[in-house]
Amino acid sequence: MTATETTPRTIPGMQVDRARSGLLRVCIALGLLAFWAAYYAWCLFPGLGGVMNAGDTAKFQTLGHTQILVHGPGYPLIQFLGAVLRALDLPVEPWRAMTFAMAALPGAVANTMAFLIVARVTRSLLFGIAGSLLLGSAGLMAVQSTEAEVYPLALAFVLSTTFLLVLFLETKREGYFVAACGVYALSFGNHLMMIMLAPLGLVVIALHWRRLLRPRIVASVLVLVALGASQYLYLAYITHQPETAYSEYLPLPPTLREFLQYITGTYFSSLYGSGLRSTYSSETLLVTLRSAHPWISSPLIVAGVVLFAIGWRRSDAGWIGVATVFGVALSFVPFVIWYGAYDIQAFHLPVLGPLLVGAVAAIGWWAGRWRGLQRGTALLLIALGIWRAAVMAEGLTARQPIFTDLPETFAPLIAQAPIEDPLVSMPYGLRMATLYHELLGETPQARYRVPWRAEEAAVEREEVGGIVVPTDGEQLLRWIEHRHPELACRSWALDQPEGTPWPAYGFLCARDGATDAEPGPEGDR
Repeated sequence: MTATETTPRTIPGMQVDRARSGLLRVCIALGLLAFWAAYYAWCLFPGLGGVMNAGDTAKFQTLGHTQILVHGPGYPLIQFLGAVLRALDLPVEPWRAMTFAMAALPGAVANTMAFLIVARVTRSLLFGIAGSLLLGSAGLMAVQSTEAEVYPLALAFVLSTTFLLVLFLETKREGYFVAACGVYALSFGNHLMMIMLAPLGLVVIALHWRRLLRPRIVASVLVLVALGASQYLYLAYITHQPETAYSEYLPLPPTLREFLQYITGTYFSSLYGSGLRSTYSSETLLVTLRSAHPWISSPLIVAGVVLFAIGWRRSDAGWIGVATVFGVALSFVPFVIWYGAYDIQAFHLPVLGPLLVGAVAAIGWWAGRWRGLQRGTALLLIALGIWRAAVMAEGLTARQPIFTDLPETFAPLIAQAPIEDPLVSMPYGLRMATLYHELLGETPQARYRVPWRAEEAAVEREEVGGIVVPTDGEQLLRWIEHRHPELACRSWALDQPEGTPWPAYGFLCARDGATDAEPGPEGDR
């Protein structure tokens, strides 16, 4: 039988097998998406705030019911998600809806992308499932995907862009590269740290310039980049809307210069490069990688890197796919080490995610020459992922709310304030949680401020007085008296409901020592 005679008989069968395999892959991907969305929804932090950065998460949750401006660079895509949720007016708590939309669902998408990447590189659906389970159950990933933070969405963009680049590098179809650029451009509206992926994109272009530096491709990419950047026009629109009820850093409406400084985060400039002054940032990154799966993630990553390195001679499509994923992870390492934020661990997700995915993919690719070994290794990793997901679920669901009954707690405090419309100075996390209730009209009338804004607000009126929560009262009074020598201040402890987790003090300042002659509450000091 000649080759010409056999071709019509074999190709239809191969096409059917590929169609079935593709359908199975899609079904598994959708199943994993649904599983992780339900898993993270079940494990959501039970209220305002969270364990990573209670102030930022509570502030993002406020977008579920009121349009506000958060810290720079402004997050226009998150603003848009908040607008959608407010328009839908879902029958759930606004904080819960916002957390699911900006963290749990993107986390589920990221885990689904992990499956698609690993399955494509290893040609093993079982290894793809293992990659999804190990990423989704990693410590930082599980915490971030159950609190209102921007990094699960950042990772969803990172892994989606990575998957499309892997497809392009394997098939050489320009459409995949253009699609990767489109996803990448959309990510500008979430977090500008995505700029760290640009050098990798330039490397891909340099290696395939004959295919990609064509007028049609270049024009398409430029249009997509412009559309991605245009998301900040929506943010500019928000700054001029009277419905915007609060702005943390930006005057409303801003000048063009103020707006540009806001979206570039210049007020965080003291953190630029500060991570290089010590080894703290790199040490914290190593802790994040080790604690993702205690006793497992470090050996797993090391094994993946070693197998990738010793397999470089093969340089097949799978090896190139693994190289791409590791390249994505390494792209974000300089940012993590360079940017010295106090909550630096929150920035580690775009490094941890691709590293775990790349390591699992490398192990699966290397073991692919022995199908039995590959299958057995995949089943072992799946078992570890299931076990870790169960352990994380137990810990996540055991978390307790940080801010409970705030309106009821503040009511008796405001009633004891020494002046009308008192200043209330409080830590950042508590202030953002109070803002959530304040914009719903649930808190007593007062001027709530964070400590670094309290001194200025304290003296903007003739009567200088209010409440300090929890214990920085003496420091605030020293600031006021140092900067305004004509004022003399005193403070006293306030009565609070039983079980309140923080102390509170009233304070009153008067000119020329007038407060010394006035009778003070019991406990005056």
